[in-house]
Amino acid sequence: MKLTLQAPLPFQGQKRHFVKSVAQKIWRLPNDTVFVDLFGGSGLLSRVCKDVKPQSTVIYNDFDNYS
Repeated sequence: MKLTLQAPLPFQGQKRHFVKSVAQKIWRLPNDTVFVDLFGGSGLLSRVCKDVKPQSTVIYNDFDNYS
């Protein structure tokens, strides 16, 4: 399994600094876990959830009112 460790576009406040720690905790959860990424941004943590638990459901939010 390939684990994505950084977002495609780096920015200040990057969550990549704690991806490995989060991935270790996700391994312990059931396969059908529902993950909610409230501050989705680049989608990095949502992607990690799907990489580690492919059968999980991921709800991704990134509302910035862009048009």
